[in-house]
Order: sequence, then structure tokens, then C-alpha cells
Amino acid sequence: MKAPRWMRVLLGLTAVTVVGLLGLNVYMALKPAPKPVIDQPLQNLLPPAPMGWNAEDQPLANTPEEQEQVEGVLHFDEAVYRIYDNGRAQIGVYIAHWLPGKFSPAKVGSHSPDTCWVHNGWDMLERKQSVTRDFAGGTLKPMETGVFEKSHEKVHVIFWHLVGGVPMSYDLVGWQNGLAGRIERLPALFADFSRFGLDQRKEQLVIRLSSTESFEEMWADPGFVKFMDQLSRAFDLYATLPPAVDSMVKPKVVGAI
Repeated sequence: MKAPRWMRVLLGLTAVTVVGLLGLNVYMALKPAPKPVIDQPLQNLLPPAPMGWNAEDQPLANTPEEQEQVEGVLHFDEAVYRIYDNGRAQIGVYIAHWLPGKFSPAKVGSHSPDTCWVHNGWDMLERKQSVTRDFAGGTLKPMETGVFEKSHEKVHVIFWHLVGGVPMSYDLVGWQNGLAGRIERLPALFADFSRFGLDQRKEQLVIRLSSTESFEEMWADPGFVKFMDQLSRAFDLYATLPPAVDSMVKPKVVGAI
């Protein structure tokens, strides 16, 4: 008995899809992933403490992201957390690095403070995306900002998720683990295909600064300005470089990550 036409069409489309996926897997297996640009420990790229400030590396277990990592979610290749303190303000710098091909951009992007911090008991008081800022004679890449509070402690946050050096932002707040989380991320995955095509094996960085003082105040602090200039050069946060270099030391510029 001959199968109905709709069934033959469905079987044909299924076969084409399976062959296409197999072909894509073979192509991705044969094509080498791009070489990472960061070729030294993150700690070596972090700026020293500005004059009058102190800097101290801290265990990642103190961060909400590390609590996610303990649960086997993030799988970054390297991460560092360093606190800079001038006696009035305290700046926590968290940086995580994924080698090309390790994680999809959408999955990394879903681990923003919106989720990691909120899952760990913080209230999100304010949140903005794609915030631009002229800085030190140049322009920083668009950043994400927020204000969070827990047990009457208020923390101001700015952060970047760089995919191949390009800042990415996802409207993924409070995503879930398991199958439910995968379903929630489907629109972001489809958006990534439109941005990057089939080959999404790009080096990724998450750079987050958390401050006890508002960043509007910190942008006017000379020590923070010098520190931020060095950090931006070292981790490719400038969209437009300043015309002159004014740094305590000349950090390595990693270029387009």
C-alpha cells in the first residue's frame, strides 16, 4: 500500500534534515576551531592597584557565579576574581574565559547577574542594556548595567559579554536548568545563528565590575579612571581607543577576542 503523499513529504524532509545535521557535524569536526587570542593567565592581564588603592585576589567561591559553577553549569576554562579597595569604595572584578567551541554564546549569556545573582537571593532594583559611554577620550563598547540589593547591601554592576570581541546581550532573566532552560533559550539560539552563522565556535569573555559606590561617582575618580583605562585596553573593551595612552604600566592588548 502506497503511503499518503503528506507522509512521503514528511519522511523526505526528515531525511534531508538528518543528512544536513550529519553533514554539519562532519564539517565542524574537520574544520579547526579558531585559535584563542588570550594566551596567558587572566591574573597577568588584570591591572595593578592604582596609587592609594589595594588589590587582593579572592577565591571564586565568594561569587554567585562560582556557586553556579559548583553545580556544574558554567564550565569556563578560567576565571578570576579580584577586589580593589581605596578605603571608600570597593570594586570587585570578575572575569571568566571560554575557549572557542566550549559553550554556545546564548548559554554563556544566560548566566548574567539577572540570573546568577537573583537565584542567590539578590533583588534586581535596576537593569539597563547596551549602555554606551565616552571614556578617557575614547568610547567603551556597549555595556550592561544594574543595581542589586541583598540584606540591605546595595551593589552597582557593569558588565560585558564578549563573543569574538563583540558585546552581546540577551533578554534571558531567571532562566531554569534542564530541559525547561533549553526551551527558554531557543529564541536566543536562533538569534545567534542569524548573527554568527553555523560556526559559533568563538572565544568568549564575561567581564563584570561590582561596586559599593555608584559608577557615576567612580567615573570621576582619577584612580578608577586609570584602572579602567588599563582594564579596557587589556580586555578589548574600547570601541574607539583614546588618542593617547596614559597608563601606569602598558598592559597587553589582547585585540579582538
